[in-house]
Amino acid sequence: MSAPELQTENTLALSTQDRVSLKILGFFSRLSLSTLQYLGFLIGCIAAWFPHGPAWVIRRNLKLCFPEQSERWINTTTKQNLIYTAQTALEFTKTWGMPPEYSIQQMTEIENEALFFAATQSPKGCLIIAPHYGNWEFMNSWVSQHAKPVIMYKPSKNKSMDIFVREARTRLSTTLAPTDEKGVKAIFKTLRSGGVSILLPDHTPHDNGGIFAPFFGISVWSGILASKLIQKTQCDVIMLSCTPRGSGKGFKITVEKVDPKVYDDDLLTSVSAMNHSVANLIRRDPTQYQWIYKRFKKCETLKDVYQ
Repeated sequence: MSAPELQTENTLALSTQDRVSLKILGFFSRLSLSTLQYLGFLIGCIAAWFPHGPAWVIRRNLKLCFPEQSERWINTTTKQNLIYTAQTALEFTKTWGMPPEYSIQQMTEIENEALFFAATQSPKGCLIIAPHYGNWEFMNSWVSQHAKPVIMYKPSKNKSMDIFVREARTRLSTTLAPTDEKGVKAIFKTLRSGGVSILLPDHTPHDNGGIFAPFFGISVWSGILASKLIQKTQCDVIMLSCTPRGSGKGFKITVEKVDPKVYDDDLLTSVSAMNHSVANLIRRDPTQYQWIYKRFKKCETLKDVYQ
């Protein structure tokens, strides 16, 4: 199965640097998945040697969320997380550069598939919660063969990356909504009409888009969009994750329910329940979460966490 060619009209206005970047992305997408994963392993191991780079952020996050764990556990989990993060990033190029059928073929196990179909076929609409855990891009391809989800998309500042990702998304049965009020209205309309939407709930939102709510016992600035959509539409809510099954064994998609308190009329209760659901997923295998992200940069009591 070969990688599709990028549309010429999308690349004409690119600078030489962006064209080179696009060629590099295309090159990586043509490598075998096992080769990309081996490269990710090497990159992760090398990154672990530098304690003041991404490894420092990961260690800081792990110590905040798992204060009961030993220094040895923190070090081991940090290294493994660096490896998985690098592997996932390289796997993304394969997902974006190949036809959707390739990604779908990698899904060798689906847990609670019946729950997925029951939720996505609900006349009340379905909101899929997809944290930054495992390989959510592979998962998008599998979801899109069964539904036509609306997904919020923020254009990359890197023009070549933006084109590469947009081309991939257009090959799926997805609709991209901007990360603004117009996009929120599009998702609301989709859910109200019985459609499917996907949200990644674990980024730090803008000043007017969140409240302080507990996440791993820390009061952190948390997004309210998912909770407000749930409250207003009473849609079905499920959480999906996609994790590797081991070398050469493909990936596993897990479909599960979220904490039922996400339906609570009290916004803090709902957002807290969403954070609790995400935290429970992470606890099953902390190495699969994107700890490289500075999730605790805006806390209610902790200050200057990453300084």
